[in-house]
Amino acid sequence: MTTDAASLPPQWKKGLGQGNLALAQINVTPGNLAGNAAKIMRALRAAEQQAVDVVIFPELALMGYPPRDVIVRYPFLVAENLKWLTHIAAKTNQTWAMIGFVEPRYPQAPEKRTGKGAFNAVAVLGEGKIQAIIRKSLLPGDNEFEDYRQFEASSLSGASGAEWLTHCEPNPPAFNNNGLIQIHGRSYGVSICEDLWNDGDFFDNPLYARNPIAELAAQQPDVLINISASPTRSHKEPIRHSLCAYVAQKYQTPLVYVNQVGSVDEVSFDGASRAYNAQGNLFARAKAFEEQLLIINPLHSQGTIEPLPVGQEKEQALTTTPQSFNAYDTSDLGRTYQTLLQGIRDYFEKTGFQKAVLGLSGGLDSSVVVVLLADALGPNNVLAVSMPSGITPAENKSDAQTIADQLGIALVEIPIAAITEAFGQGLAQVRATLESQWGPTDPRSNALDNVQAISRATILRQLGNEFRALPIATSDKSEFYLGYATINGDMSGALAPIGDLPKTKVRALAHWLNENRPAHVKTPRHDVLPDWVIRKPSGADLKQDPITGKLVTAEDELMPYEFADEIIWRIEARHQSYQDMLNEDFQYEQTHPLDAATKQEWLRKFFDRMPKAVFKWFVAPPILMVEGNGSIAKSDYHHPIVANRIQWQGHTEAEIEAILNLQ
Repeated sequence: MTTDAASLPPQWKKGLGQGNLALAQINVTPGNLAGNAAKIMRALRAAEQQAVDVVIFPELALMGYPPRDVIVRYPFLVAENLKWLTHIAAKTNQTWAMIGFVEPRYPQAPEKRTGKGAFNAVAVLGEGKIQAIIRKSLLPGDNEFEDYRQFEASSLSGASGAEWLTHCEPNPPAFNNNGLIQIHGRSYGVSICEDLWNDGDFFDNPLYARNPIAELAAQQPDVLINISASPTRSHKEPIRHSLCAYVAQKYQTPLVYVNQVGSVDEVSFDGASRAYNAQGNLFARAKAFEEQLLIINPLHSQGTIEPLPVGQEKEQALTTTPQSFNAYDTSDLGRTYQTLLQGIRDYFEKTGFQKAVLGLSGGLDSSVVVVLLADALGPNNVLAVSMPSGITPAENKSDAQTIADQLGIALVEIPIAAITEAFGQGLAQVRATLESQWGPTDPRSNALDNVQAISRATILRQLGNEFRALPIATSDKSEFYLGYATINGDMSGALAPIGDLPKTKVRALAHWLNENRPAHVKTPRHDVLPDWVIRKPSGADLKQDPITGKLVTAEDELMPYEFADEIIWRIEARHQSYQDMLNEDFQYEQTHPLDAATKQEWLRKFFDRMPKAVFKWFVAPPILMVEGNGSIAKSDYHHPIVANRIQWQGHTEAEIEAILNLQ
């Protein structure tokens, strides 16, 4: 963890009682109480060396956020986290600490409990004991959030006495100046994450009836503190910035926002903890996607402002997400790159793996993924495998070799022709028997094509087993939506890094990588991805056109990706229907002639393929969530597999009447 504590400017007033705070932006792992506690203690000791008044940690820093259902199925972990908290409290001195933890409800009399078994809480520790408790009031249950599933909401804003930890009352009275925390002569109003995100003057449609920040601000604290674990999604940063600035200015009170950093499965947290003065001006911000102990003084607007990822500074003026689709938007690519690197790095480190293996075809998706893996894990930990079939163009194999050489990663070639032939021979021996018992094979089947993808995935899994490496899926979001991926084939693996990136964004990211990768990972040639690889038409390379003999591309079988990706955007961002889209102008139409019949056919094809692909979403590996409007990641969106009889075009009045009349 980096700290700027040793380089505090000489004009700062140092020592207890001066209002100096330490924001401990740490990367935690759910359930790793020992590891999380060790990080907490290191930050606490570093803060004590600077004699700050209080060090503030992210939401559920001790247990790790999000804990998901682990704390419900294994309640001993809740008791364990309280045990660890008590020991940490005993080691505090004059520098106090605010630490997120899971507070058990009715620990001494669980039989009296109604509702959930725990609070999402913050403990205020100091001078050898637990001084106070703050409980989260607003519990989100949408998208990647599951707080409402695991925790009980508090009806009280602000702090309660620590003696209520073992008491049976669900909502104890406030203590110590109407719920404010008093530390070295300063008062703090403390809230937890979602409690900040419900201002009726800022949001058009707030989700909850209460505004905990307004309740705290009414007590006139010297400083408002929000302890958070807020995931990063595209175009979220400007809304976060605008909200924090608005709240600070609205209540004429400095606002300190402490955020978690790191990734947990599919969810990533970008850190970038920050502070605003009473006029709503940003005066301090921690690094994005890095652990850091940032020292600030909200009373005197003192602190350091670290830069955001490339492109995000341009978004600061935004207060809402973009209202139109833009396949060529580059403003989010810097954050996207950092999100994917962190997601890959943490997934491997927290699951105990170091090495990755993937198929490198020389196409767009696998080429982008191999760059991300090399940058996140180091070139020595990545094995690329070229697996040509009898129809693989020679240039694809040479492109794969070029990229591997540029990255300095190992590449081996394993032809699959003999493997797929063995599959075919094995099935041929029983095909007559099968057809006599089950009938003829399905004429729509792609089995002869898909066996190539399955063979490649089998090779990768075998190599992963032999070398203790995780096989990586290279399918993108557009392919997942359209079902243009093979189960136990190219969509198979332990992680799908670009599974939330539509094809147009993958292509834009490829260009961005050539221009913006950090200096320490740059290859001898500036462009790690040759331009012809980026421009190459995407396809599975599984079959040839019977007339031309050329490989069939994805857009040959589906539709232009620019059009398909806007359908995805309109579903996720605007929640539009098939009929809505028929009457909308797509970006694709601005540069390409498109008649009404073709547009209708593309929409029909998309909505015909999408529900059939839902099963594939369920068996897909974890998908690193990036986009802000939605995803198909299992942590984010739940779609019944059997909900495949939805009439996406809707029904006419006459059709409804005919069905109800049993005609």
